[in-house]
Amino acid sequence: MLAALVKSEISREEAADWAIVRVREGASIYVDNPRVWTALDRLGGADLKIGPDAYLHGQADFESWLRELDA
Repeated sequence: MLAALVKSEISREEAADWAIVRVREGASIYVDNPRVWTALDRLGGADLKIGPDAYLHGQADFESWLRELDA
């Protein structure tokens, strides 16, 4: 999902909704894997706004998150 977000294949809202479901349904599974947990946590906030038309995170953030996950 993170790669799809970076490639603009899905919206930030779709990515955030998907991640939030994963966190809620499988928190105990993911919490043991810090890299996955961090990626899900970040992805869950991909649609956070700081104003009516401005988002907290942008394309550069998404790319950085993906690089960190792939590292």
